[in-house]
Amino acid sequence: MNLFKSNNSVIQYTINKELGSNCYISVDGGEVVVSAPWYFSRKHIQTMIEEKKQWILEKIKEYQEQNNVYTNKGSISILGIPHQVRLYYKHINTPNINLVNNNIEVVLPNKYKKADTTQILKILVEKLYNKLAIIEIEKVMEKTRLMLGFAPEDYSIKQLKNNLLATCDTEKKQITINPSIVKYDIKTIEYIILHQFCHLKYKIHAKGFWQMVKKYMPDYKNYESIIN
Repeated sequence: MNLFKSNNSVIQYTINKELGSNCYISVDGGEVVVSAPWYFSRKHIQTMIEEKKQWILEKIKEYQEQNNVYTNKGSISILGIPHQVRLYYKHINTPNINLVNNNIEVVLPNKYKKADTTQILKILVEKLYNKLAIIEIEKVMEKTRLMLGFAPEDYSIKQLKNNLLATCDTEKKQITINPSIVKYDIKTIEYIILHQFCHLKYKIHAKGFWQMVKKYMPDYKNYESIIN
C-alpha cells in the first residue's frame, strides 16, 4: 500500500511494475492502481498521481455514489485529517477496510447486517492504523536517526496498554510504538519518536532530557499539549 498526500487529499494506491514501457493509472472499484515500467521511481509515480489527482478523485467519487452507503460511523483521524467512516454490506466472505480519498470504506459480508459491528469496526480500524504505521513510522525513524546521529538497537510497532503512544526500554535500547499514533499529524508523530530517541540517552525526564528535546524541536511544547 502506498499513500499520496496533497493538501487535504490522501489517495491510497498500489503499484504494478511491468516489463513494458506503458504507464497508466486505473480506478476500479474505488481502488487506485498505477501500472508502470519496472524502472519508474516512487517520485516519478507520485508526480503522475499529482498530474491526474483531480481525475482520480472524481472517479473515486463516482464509485462511491454508485454504491449506496449503508450507514456512516462517525470519523477517525489519519495523519491529522478527519476521515468519515462509511460502512457497506456486500456479498463477500471476509470483512475489509480501505482508505478511499478522505473516507474510510469498511465493507462487511451481508451476514453481518443484523450484528453489532462495534468490535469488528474497532479491529478493522486498528488493522488500518497498523498498515499506515509501518509506512509512516519507518520514514520518521530514519529521519530522526539522521538528525540525531544514533538510533535504537531495534524498534517494533504494536498495541500498548493504558493508551501509551510509545515506550523506550533503556536497558535493551529498544523503542515500541503504538500504531494509533498515525491519527496525529506528521509533526506530532516526529515529536513522539524524537521523545523516545532522547530516552536512549536519558532514562527520566531530567533537565538534560528536555534540553535535548528542545535542541532538535524548539516548539516541542505544542506537540506535548496535543498528545496530552
